Amino acid sequence: MAKYNNIPNLLSRITIILLLLFISLNANSQNCSKKKLASKEMRLDFDYRGQSLFNEMANGDTNTLKLVLYSKQNYRIFVVGEQKLGKIDYEIIVPRKKFNRIVKDVKPKTVTVYKKDPNGFYLYNTDGKRIPIGEKNVMDTTWTRKTTTTKEMVYNSKTAEFPYWHATPNKTQLITIKVYVEKTEKIQKGCVGVYVGLEYSNIYQFRR
Repeated sequence: MAKYNNIPNLLSRITIILLLLFISLNANSQNCSKKKLASKEMRLDFDYRGQSLFNEMANGDTNTLKLVLYSKQNYRIFVVGEQKLGKIDYEIIVPRKKFNRIVKDVKPKTVTVYKKDPNGFYLYNTDGKRIPIGEKNVMDTTWTRKTTTTKEMVYNSKTAEFPYWHATPNKTQLITIKVYVEKTEKIQKGCVGVYVGLEYSNIYQFRR
């Protein structure tokens, strides 16, 4: 009986531990968001308040996040971190859809054969109808469309000419950003910011 009486106490301790862990992670995120990781020259006149993310990472860490980019909006995206972390690389991956016409079904079908002249044109009777001369069996093909999705890396900080990615999507899409913190013998922890800047246009509003 005493064994079961300890269960509520154990659950309470687990709840407290998880709560403290959540508070700690949330505090680190809030502290990182207050740090000025990017210069004014990098930010330019973009609004980064919507989807930018800040978190604490350590050397050797990798982080993957997904963001929604809305159509007809101008974006400026880049990743920076505290100097003590060393080099930070990142990749931006965009899904691409391709539509292929494929055979759905093939069935035999009986069709009427009509009389033609030597040039291949149909001949008609006095009622203006084609002249039937028999029947033949053909294969009737039904087609459908298959959608395949591939992933295209549109930006790689290791090979890119500029330390940021500019994009104006034609349609709303979900992108993936992978962040890599340099591996070092001495592991440091520091803040990393994924800056997602939006430039408002007088022509276009948000379109989904």
